[in-house]
Amino acid sequence: MATHFFTPILGKRLRATTLDACGNTTADAEGAIATDGFVSISLSSEVEEGEEIIQRKASGALCVNEKQADSFKRFTVEIEFCGVSPHLLAKMTNAEVYEDFAGDAAGITVAEGEMTKAVALELWTGLSGQACAEGSDEASGYLLLPFLKAGVLGDIEVNGEDAVTFSLTGAYTVGGNAWGVGPYDVVYDSENAPSPLPTALDPYDHLLLMDTGLAPPPSSHEPVAVAA
Repeated sequence: MATHFFTPILGKRLRATTLDACGNTTADAEGAIATDGFVSISLSSEVEEGEEIIQRKASGALCVNEKQADSFKRFTVEIEFCGVSPHLLAKMTNAEVYEDFAGDAAGITVAEGEMTKAVALELWTGLSGQACAEGSDEASGYLLLPFLKAGVLGDIEVNGEDAVTFSLTGAYTVGGNAWGVGPYDVVYDSENAPSPLPTALDPYDHLLLMDTGLAPPPSSHEPVAVAA
């Protein structure tokens, strides 16, 4: 069995899929949105440090000097978006879509209240110096956060020099995902047919990172249906 070595570079596309409180995808006509409208995505690990067990002799010298293992807790996620995408912001932050007289998604509103939204977040990247494998569409890195609790809109600054940016902050991964192999084709299988993931994720996997030869979904500001 061969080992894939790859170096992700730049961001091609992200896709946010609405989840219920248990981490399941739902049969929703506006359940997912894929876009290249982002500037950056940042993941930070949160770790619970293991307790130190220290016992000293009467002389002050160490008698017991041990440390328990650290424990990974979660990733926190921050995203800076390029422009205002009402449906995307409504999926991933405390914003809600605001419609105009024609029923079009004209903007967003933000109200006080508890945050209960959750999404699965997929990210496609480029790969540095990697040629496309035979039969593949393109060479990409694929990153999946299968259960992400949505965050809030970050600080908004309007000035005379810079573009107004919109960001997500406070989002974090949780255990207990129900993603399995996922509802989408994201890789090619052994017979070179588009396929979901080859192996179901463990419910307590917080992140998947792999390479893929299947092209990412097209970018759009319009949400699409997802089968439960």
